[in-house]
Amino acid sequence: MLLPINHLKNACQISDNHRTVPSNSHWNQGSLPRNSNAPALKLIKISALPRLYGIPQLLTARFAMNFTKIFNVKLMISLTVVGLVLTSFAPCSNAQDWARKMFKEFTHDFGNVPKGDRPEFRFEIENIYEEPIQIRQVFSSCGCTSVSLTKNVLQTWEKGEVVCKFNSHAFDGFKQATVTVRFDRPFVGEVQLTVKGNIVSAVSFKPEAINFGQVSPKNSPQQITMLEHRGNPTFRVLDVKSTFPHIKVNLRETMRSATGVAYEMRTQLKESAPVGFTQGELYVIVEENGRRSQMPLKFNAKVGVSSIKISPEILTLNDIPPGESVTKKVIVRSDEPFEITDVKCRTLAFKVREKDRGKKKTHIVEVTYTGEENPGMNECELSFFTDLTNAPSGKVKAIIASSETDGSSEEISTSQSN
Repeated sequence: MLLPINHLKNACQISDNHRTVPSNSHWNQGSLPRNSNAPALKLIKISALPRLYGIPQLLTARFAMNFTKIFNVKLMISLTVVGLVLTSFAPCSNAQDWARKMFKEFTHDFGNVPKGDRPEFRFEIENIYEEPIQIRQVFSSCGCTSVSLTKNVLQTWEKGEVVCKFNSHAFDGFKQATVTVRFDRPFVGEVQLTVKGNIVSAVSFKPEAINFGQVSPKNSPQQITMLEHRGNPTFRVLDVKSTFPHIKVNLRETMRSATGVAYEMRTQLKESAPVGFTQGELYVIVEENGRRSQMPLKFNAKVGVSSIKISPEILTLNDIPPGESVTKKVIVRSDEPFEITDVKCRTLAFKVREKDRGKKKTHIVEVTYTGEENPGMNECELSFFTDLTNAPSGKVKAIIASSETDGSSEEISTSQSN
């Protein structure tokens, strides 16, 4: 059943059936005689009110009163107070209920919106009244949302839409807009709608960060990262830069279509990567619609201080006569296969020999010392180099009771081939 707006029941109107002051009202006690024949008060309907609701002077001025001479001035003052009380307790927001009843939704969340996309949502309006509805204007509080109407005038049961388009091209992050719809027929009124969304980069990395894990510089596996861009086929990657110079990057375009572009990026630590924990960012330089920007990509790595274990760590060489030699065995182990590339010491009295050279987890090395002429106490370190890192992977300390050095502090290779 259609309801004329002129007969809507809300806080701003009073039905004709309620012409008399309620008996339980305190106004009735001492103000009106119980058996008075005075005519009843007639309150106006909402259709007869001015468009500026809530003004007490206008409400009281529109009372139609025909009082007999038996009422005094005191009754007139009481009636004015009645008008003030009624108006003060009528919530003015209810005056807009007639307009809100034509909407089913008042809020829409676009969620995560890739930068450059322009999603759209339509709020439906349906005229449920006998009178035609005219929309005067619709506008947005934020440039992130553009709005329009499919129809300005709606007849009974006719539907229209408020079209909201989310503009992500010039904005970043979370955005929210209030969309105001204003009516001017049959009454002045307005309804406020809300749209919101989170504008995110159109570029995505999978995985979102490069984790090299715990590696050695010479045995660092390649990490593969997929770079994808949605929506703009003119997008391209120009370069990849970093403040950390110990990463190699290879980039290859794998797809280009009307809906997006994709790249494969392979990264690997260089042998020059320093030992210890490292983290930072790669900066992918991209170009879109003639504009250049950089996209950060985080990375981390733990370049192990050599996982080499050497036993024994100390060689004690006492009372070795000059010219005589003594041989000690040293075992070098690691959790992964490796190769001993060199052993250095700052004296020529040491020679190091490995029978079966090659890449393996355990190496047995023979360390031979030849006694020298001058007696005395001396210490020397044998530094073992492997293919796991450029730095020494481990050291053995040799304590010599009788030695002669050549006065040089420079390490000399002591390795011998088979």
